[in-house]
Amino acid sequence: MKKIVFTLIAGLGAASSVLAGPHTVDKKVVVPVTEPCFGDHELQLDIFGNYMHGTHSAVHRDDGFGAGLGLNYFFTRYIGLGVDASVNNLFRDKNGNKQHDGVFDSTGSLIFRYPLELGSFCIAPYALGGGGVQTGAGSTLGSVHAGAGLEWRATPKLGIYSEGRYTWTTEHNEESSQVRLGVRFVF
Repeated sequence: MKKIVFTLIAGLGAASSVLAGPHTVDKKVVVPVTEPCFGDHELQLDIFGNYMHGTHSAVHRDDGFGAGLGLNYFFTRYIGLGVDASVNNLFRDKNGNKQHDGVFDSTGSLIFRYPLELGSFCIAPYALGGGGVQTGAGSTLGSVHAGAGLEWRATPKLGIYSEGRYTWTTEHNEESSQVRLGVRFVF
């Protein structure tokens, strides 16, 4: 009798595994979402140093170093608006005397960039153009500028950039070129 009960229990156990179907394990592959280096709707804060070289007739500005702040907003991955303000420390007055009051330059720009994300290496060449105001040596001049730059993103929230721009003012022969190197914080 024990043999029959044992055989019956063993048979039921074997039959139940056959009726249950094949044994499968659900494996869900979780792919981490990588944040793009350059995105839509970016708000950026720029902190930069600059070097200005001028060929000016009215205020005879010398070459000078300066610093500034900027704020940019990109509506899309490719198009944004920016405002910035900088001060350069050296210029000469109309009599040729060296002054240290500085040249204050504030501008607004339309920015076109082309992000390239090559694996973990992210760069974006860009072009910009706009207008603004330069103040120094007792004069205030309207200005128009155009330029280009290159930004490298160390992380999606931190970039390093370099740009060059050329500025024309409302007074004849009031032109300057400027080179900037800065850090860009993305929010």
